[in-house]
Amino acid sequence: MTEHQALRIRRFSTDSAPVGERFDAWAAHSTYCDMVTTYRSDLPFDAHRDNVSIGPLILAGRTWRHPDPSLAYDAKRTPARIRADQRDFHSFSLQICGTAALRSDASTAVKRAGDLYLLDFARPFERVITPGSEISLSVPRDWLPADTGKLHGASLTRGVGSLFGDYLMSLYNTLPQLTRHDVPHIVRATTELLKASLHPELDTLAAAQTPIRDLLLQRIRRYIDDHLLQPDLTPGSICRDVGLSRAMLYRLFESAGGVMREIRQKRLYRVHQVLSSPDRPEERIRDVAWRHGFTDEKYFYRIFKAEFGHTPRETVEQVRHRRETGTN
Repeated sequence: MTEHQALRIRRFSTDSAPVGERFDAWAAHSTYCDMVTTYRSDLPFDAHRDNVSIGPLILAGRTWRHPDPSLAYDAKRTPARIRADQRDFHSFSLQICGTAALRSDASTAVKRAGDLYLLDFARPFERVITPGSEISLSVPRDWLPADTGKLHGASLTRGVGSLFGDYLMSLYNTLPQLTRHDVPHIVRATTELLKASLHPELDTLAAAQTPIRDLLLQRIRRYIDDHLLQPDLTPGSICRDVGLSRAMLYRLFESAGGVMREIRQKRLYRVHQVLSSPDRPEERIRDVAWRHGFTDEKYFYRIFKAEFGHTPRETVEQVRHRRETGTN
């Protein structure tokens, strides 16, 4: 099993169950809560969830589709369920669309789109869930500050908490691209940012910045390498596929002279590698340059010489000379 193997995403969809049994299948698949209502609609119950283990963390997504937003079902975490499964973790839920009315400790709060809130799974609670979507992250209790449980039911959508909501969305959207190699970086970045969200003091903020920046840079650079020969490799495509804002992308590459300079340098070194290969097929230099995104031949020759100290043609001639004379 290699470190670059994709993470295993476990998926469940009610489509796999007979139409009349789909809500029951959904309820049976609910690991940590009991469904206490019956689904009443002429439309088949249409829902799916997925989850993936990232080291000690579990990232999950849930979607229930229905055109009637007034429909709802109840999901309860009861004392009996708590005793039975003994799950000792905190869950951070980001409401994407729809609502979840949370009842816990004699208080009620409606969580709406954009709300990020904390649930302590060692305590009873009930949620009345309407059609919509959410993303959740489960974190073992001992990975977080000891007083985290006091925020059970609270929303974390101000300050650093809002940054964690954005990060959680970005992490979920890029799950298919993640590998086992990413796991230690993700765990470190996620837990540091969570600590900063729960205790936004200067030291926790400072600790969170470096791992998150490193993780994003690593992911973006891998994306650039994978798409280097595609003509539509632009800041826009990177932001869309990696899942971050254009402003954040520019800040990340500010010290390197910009993201387009990063792309240009990678392409330039790839061209040099091709032209320096003694086994490359016969191909005009300008065609190699064009294939690597350099459509202006004069500009390409100028920056190539500035980078390597000789022209592309001189590079090819040096390779030919070594091949003819048998020298390295």
